[in-house]
Amino acid sequence: MSVIAANTNVPVSVKCRIGVDDHDSYNELCDFIYEVSSQSPTRHFIIHSRKALLNGISPKDNRKIPPLKYEYYYALLRDFPDLQFTINGGINSIEEVNAALMEGAHGVMVGRAAYGNPWQILGLVDSAVYGAPLRSITRRQVLEQYQVYGDSVLGMYGPRPSVREVVRPLLGLFHAEPRNVMWKRKVDAAFRHCTTIESLFEETLVEIPDSVLDSPITEVPSGSSDMFIEVKSLLPPPYTVNKEELLYA
Repeated sequence: MSVIAANTNVPVSVKCRIGVDDHDSYNELCDFIYEVSSQSPTRHFIIHSRKALLNGISPKDNRKIPPLKYEYYYALLRDFPDLQFTINGGINSIEEVNAALMEGAHGVMVGRAAYGNPWQILGLVDSAVYGAPLRSITRRQVLEQYQVYGDSVLGMYGPRPSVREVVRPLLGLFHAEPRNVMWKRKVDAAFRHCTTIESLFEETLVEIPDSVLDSPITEVPSGSSDMFIEVKSLLPPPYTVNKEELLYA
């Protein structure tokens, strides 16, 4: 991390799981955080609150099978007050984001839930999380702006990004809406011959009803508002640095 920091002018951060296989104790996690933060300029850690299993299970199963241990994350806030920690893993709604923040999280990372359903997960983030005035924007307006951006970056680095790469983040935009499946099939076929984002949208968006394209998002989708309420009663004992063991390791 010191080498990375020396070759960039932006802050560096580490994203990690809480353990690997049988190396999953809270103290082992703390040893890692302590060593990285004390020997490099790293002050921000994104903590995926599951351990990783390297015994042959798939990446998909690694996102579901190891249990979430949010208590490890909140214990890090207690034991490393001079560092910044972002919580990650299993948080699937704005309501759950706010629940984590209410319990003291410095920040929240939402990954696959936002990628798979960006309209419902991200559509009201500015107002529901950051307190910005509500914008009555529609999917059609988003796509009009995205088309201008997308066509401006196509081929910026030779053959990349391609039309497929630019459009891929939009494939969950109509999650659970009428004609969503047919639209995605049409998009997949259009990837084979469309050379601009504009032409792909013209060819495929006819599948989506105007009522879906022109309706603004109006309410925060529900989630669990109490998923972190009891977490602080589960915190492991405070971490104590054993410098001799760290030096030996």
